[in-house]
Amino acid sequence: MTNPQLIKFKRDLITVYFTLHFVKNYFRKNYATCFGFAANTEHLESHISGIVSRILYRNLKNKYTPEDCSLAEPFRKDVIKRFNNESGKKFLRANILCIKPWISVKEKGIIMVKYTEIINALPFLFDMDKLQEKYHLVIEPSAESPYQMYSAFLPLKSEIFVQSLSIREKNIHIAHGFKPVPLTAGDWVNIENFYPDESIEKKYDFCIISNFIPVKRYPFLLAALSKYWIGDLRFAIAASSHVGYKREWMEALLKKYGLFDKADIFIEIKQTQINEILNASYCHVLASRREGANKANFESMMAGTPVVVVKDHIGFPNWKFTSPLVTNYTTPQDLVSAIKKSRATTRTEVAKAASEMIGYKHASNTLNKEIKKVSLARGDEWTVDILPKINRVHLFYGNQEDTHKCIKDYQFIESIVYEKSYYQAALAIERFSKNESI
Repeated sequence: MTNPQLIKFKRDLITVYFTLHFVKNYFRKNYATCFGFAANTEHLESHISGIVSRILYRNLKNKYTPEDCSLAEPFRKDVIKRFNNESGKKFLRANILCIKPWISVKEKGIIMVKYTEIINALPFLFDMDKLQEKYHLVIEPSAESPYQMYSAFLPLKSEIFVQSLSIREKNIHIAHGFKPVPLTAGDWVNIENFYPDESIEKKYDFCIISNFIPVKRYPFLLAALSKYWIGDLRFAIAASSHVGYKREWMEALLKKYGLFDKADIFIEIKQTQINEILNASYCHVLASRREGANKANFESMMAGTPVVVVKDHIGFPNWKFTSPLVTNYTTPQDLVSAIKKSRATTRTEVAKAASEMIGYKHASNTLNKEIKKVSLARGDEWTVDILPKINRVHLFYGNQEDTHKCIKDYQFIESIVYEKSYYQAALAIERFSKNESI
């Protein structure tokens, strides 16, 4: 049995395991849990997972749907709990962005929704029938996740465009009647903040812009450096103070691997400072195996700094980039070698290649062409293009003044929320107008 066949056989066994848990929870009427097992099964890509997941979904169709939220109590309660506080409501308002105002019955508006957590919660917070009467949706998932409720249950009364992170996800979205677009959350780089700066000298062998959380695999990276790096070494680490472990954790880890005097640590710094660090580095390293598209990688490329990523990363679109933008590694030795090879690239060649593929203007044009093509094919009109958005932690307009073009649209969103306290148009408009961080 070849290695790929062995992998699929193991996944067949996992499929059986998930199915047994599905059946157990089905009879207990834990339909939200059932959905999780069905979605996990769909993503396995084993010999039997495709047909099994379709059977599981079919059995859920009348049990767990947005049209009857009372039958999805476990998930509905989770949603209410998550967003029933001021922090949750700010998070919600910050990630629903109107990128094209509603024009007429023949020319729908466009609403972009960011983060899987919010996308999955939409049917439990808003009247989706009314929303889709007037708007198409663009959804930007957090990561390639098996728990995508919208994949099976969001009603398709308008077009739903999905920024797909992988070929596998793209095929799943097509199967569900969605329109995948060749973009990820990382593509929307703010080119005003991230650019090559020839006045900055290189002083870091690499940098890593990642929070101190397990998925980022800092121990793996530091162990590889400790064991295989030969010669002088200097690197930079930048992280948020709001997510993951604190600075003391990283300092202890650096001491453990004998690298404490080799690293400069930056906590909670501005995008302009991140750009300076990227320009001062020969490459940016992503040590994780699985996460979202990783915005820092895209920002690094736009700044003229190449990226080093594990070959089989789930989330970052390796399939989209080649040298000099991205170098892949498989082993700790490969990682160290890839970092050193990055010195051979130039800021100019990397930035030029990146500017032809990414950046918020390029992404806006790509999305606009795709939506326009589909809209005209439907027999709709197209007289107004979409409004550009940029990458931040949350959604923002590329041009701050564009907020005022969509005031009536935000007021409409407020009119279809089930519980009025969850979404207030005035606060959303104020946030985008003031360019607040959250």
